This record gives sequence, C-alpha cells and structure tokens, in this order.
Amino acid sequence: MVVVSDCINKKGLQARATDIWERLASRAQSTPLAYKLSFFITVLVVSCMLLLGIIIVQQQTAQLRSQISEQGHTLVQLMAKSAKEPLLADDELALDATTSSFVNNGSVLGTAIISLNGDIISNAGVLHEENNLLTNKFIGKVIQKPETSVTWKWQPLTGLRRQTVVSFIEPVVFQNVVAGHAVVSFSESGLEQSTRRAVQAISGATLLIIALSIGMAFALGRRITQPIDKLVEASRAIGNGEYTFRFEERRKDELGLLMQAFNEMAEGMLEKSQVKSALSRYVSPGVARQILSNLDDVGLSGKRIEGTVLFADITGFTQISEQIGPEELVSMLNRFFTLITCACSINHGIVDKYMGDGVMLVFGAPEPDDDHAFHAISCALLIQKLITRENLQRQEQGLGPVNLSIGINTGTMLAGNMGSCDRMEYTVVGDTVNLASRLCGITNGEQIVISREMYLRDDIRNRVLAGEYQSIRLRGISKPVNTYLVDRLTADHQEIIDRQFDEICRSGTDEYCEA
Repeated sequence: MVVVSDCINKKGLQARATDIWERLASRAQSTPLAYKLSFFITVLVVSCMLLLGIIIVQQQTAQLRSQISEQGHTLVQLMAKSAKEPLLADDELALDATTSSFVNNGSVLGTAIISLNGDIISNAGVLHEENNLLTNKFIGKVIQKPETSVTWKWQPLTGLRRQTVVSFIEPVVFQNVVAGHAVVSFSESGLEQSTRRAVQAISGATLLIIALSIGMAFALGRRITQPIDKLVEASRAIGNGEYTFRFEERRKDELGLLMQAFNEMAEGMLEKSQVKSALSRYVSPGVARQILSNLDDVGLSGKRIEGTVLFADITGFTQISEQIGPEELVSMLNRFFTLITCACSINHGIVDKYMGDGVMLVFGAPEPDDDHAFHAISCALLIQKLITRENLQRQEQGLGPVNLSIGINTGTMLAGNMGSCDRMEYTVVGDTVNLASRLCGITNGEQIVISREMYLRDDIRNRVLAGEYQSIRLRGISKPVNTYLVDRLTADHQEIIDRQFDEICRSGTDEYCEA
C-alpha cells in the first residue's frame, strides 16, 4: 500500500509539474515583446558587467600579489644576507635586531631565523610563535622541502580568526654552506580587503547600471514595439474587413517603410473590395469571385456542364406598362427582380441576365451543384410564394396583381465567357437553354412548366408533384416535346420552401441579395 501511495503521489507531482510548466510556457508566449526585449537587454548588460568585474578583480588581485611577491622576495633576501655572520657566530642579540628591523614594515606580520633542524633561533612580530601548532607545521614543511614562498593558514594562540599568510623563504648561505633559513611573512588580509572593496564597488556600479538599463531597455523596447503593436492591430483590422485603416505616423526608418507598405496594401485591398462589391452588382457573386480570383486569365472560353436554366416572364407586361408611368414601372420591376434574386440566391443559383420584363437564372454554374435541378424547382415555387405575398400587399395599396410565367429545363449546356474581346459576359447556351425559354413562353400566368425528361429524373420525380401539361413542337425537332406542370413539393420536402420563405420575410431581401 505504501508503494502504491508513493507511486500515486509521484504521478500527481509529475502532473502538477507538467501543468505548471505549461502555464509558464503559455505566459512566456503571451509576454509582450517590450518586456522580453527589456529582459534580454538587462541580461546582456548584467553579463557584460559581471564579466568586466571578474576581469578587473582578477587583474587587481594579480597586481597586488605581484607587488607582495616582489616586496617579500626583496625583504627576505636582505634579511638572509644580514643574518649570515650573526647566525654563524651564534649571536642571538644581533639576530634579534635583524628580525626586529625587518618586521617594522607595516605589511609584515612576522620574521624568523630557522635552524636546519627546524628550531626558531630568532623571531619578531606576531606570527611565528614557537608553541603554535600551525607555525610548527609550517616550519616542518619548510625544512622538508624548502620553497621560495608558501601560502598557509595561521591562527594566533589568542583565539582570533584564522588568516591567510604568505611566507617567503630564503636560505642563509655562507661560502656555499646553508646555515639556516630566513622567513618573512605577509598577511593577505589587505589583499582580501582590496578585493572585497573592488567587488563591492563593481557590485554597486552593476546594480546602478542594471536599474538604468532596465529603464532604458523598457523605454527602447516600447519605442521599438509600439509600431509593431500598431501593425498587429492593423492586421486584425484588415482581417475583420476594415480596409480604411491607415497609419498616420511618419517614421524615417525600416518600420516607417513597413507602415507605408502596409498603407499601400490596405489601399489596394480597399480598391479590390470596392471593385468586387461593384462587380457583384453587375454579375452574380459567384461569377465575380471567379473573375477576381483569376484576373490573369480572363478571356473568351467555355466548357460543357450539367446544369439547369430557369426563365421567368411577367405575364401581360405590355398591358401593365400602358397603365402606369415609367417611374412606377421601373420601381415595380426592381421590386419583383429583387424577390426573384433572393429566391435564386437562397437556392444556390445565379442571375444570368435581366431581359426587359424577364429574367434568366442558372443553377450548377459557375460553381458545381449536384442538386441543381431540384434547387431550380424549389426556387420557382419560392418565387411563386413571394409573388403571392407581394400581390396581397399590392391589392391593399389598390394596385393590380402581377403574375409570372416560369419555364425550367435541365441538361447539358455550354457555360463560359462569351461575346467579344472588348465586351463579354458569363452565360450558358445550348439546346437545353433554348427549350427552357420556349417552355416559359407556353405557360399561362402563375404556372411552372418543366420538360418530361426533367421530371423523370430520380432526384425530381421522388420529390416533386407534377402533372402532364401539353406537347409542343419545336422548329428543327421532329418529335413533340412533352411537358409537365409543377404543382408543389412532396410533403417531406415542402417545409424547405416554407422555411426559406420565412427566412426572407423575417430578414428582409437585402441579406440574400448581397450574398
């Protein structure tokens, strides 16, 4: 149980550590650029100051050590020379005078004359105490392996703290015979104090420079990142379709050039948006998108497609035009064309062209639509329902009703840019289109006529209720063309028309016309 508990605790700690790390990483990613820049500049300044401080301290320490070494070797050589005759003559008084004279130097802790067997013959100062174990240990080291200088730790018998001591040793030689050793010892406390003062000075200067560098780095970071923040805001504005955004600030640097380029880009996108908006009012939005997406390849061309064409004409238009004025006639046409366009857009079709009192709609082009035939019939039924509602409003205003004749046909047709090199339009042509136009011509008001071949399609017959209408003969075709009169959609599909009708009535026609 204990092992299981430990495993659970370890897994919990690991999961918690992972969660904390992910949070820190997320915060690091969301940290403003000004803070990051300030941090890196501060780290750079601190690193440079630390490196400079280390170099200065090392150079100062090396210089002080060099001075102590030079002074120590000089003094110990002089003392060894002075102690030759007194040491051979065993003149302790003269030796004491010699050691005392050299200890008067302020930086010397102690001097001593040591015999070959390690006894202290004469000493002066506070360092070389005969009963001090550290002193005896040092003397034993000198006797065993004489060196020119030795650094060692010394602690006085009075209990004061240990000191780092450097001792310089010089043999007392008379006629090539070593009679003993002269020792001059210096304390490194002065060196340590000097080093400590240098470190403190450098640390203070570093802290001051860090404080100044943080302020300057933050100010510099803000100076650099402010235009970047503005560029981010501008990018978001452009992404939201606000092409009127412009930079008013003028800078004479790379960021200024970037702002100018951004303004030019926004101006170009605004012009393209305006062109697209204007173009969509003359051609269908799908055609406008196709043209704008391939501006380098706009020319006369065509390809065979499977699509559906719908023709709609106002019945008795000549009589209506004689009864009302031109302005009222234009207003009426615009109103009815708007309703037809809305019904077309919501059913994935495009307006090919307006022809006086009639309109030609295409389904399945320029963008493919697998259900183009059904969408065309749904559009026709929706148009009828919208016209019925419009006629009720006209009746309340004391105006006469307006009825539409609709003919629909589906099949193979040629779709593309047609016309001349100087003026062209996107349209569809072919026998399928001609038959749809003829079907529109044989209808009476408020009727939707389709060909027999269209009704017998599996995707139409199972969803559309229609009855046989009449057979017509066309020039150039030997056999008569059988037609069907569309009544309505089947019960499980009729709700599509009702839902579309409610959406247009609730939202208004502008939303679907702009789509």
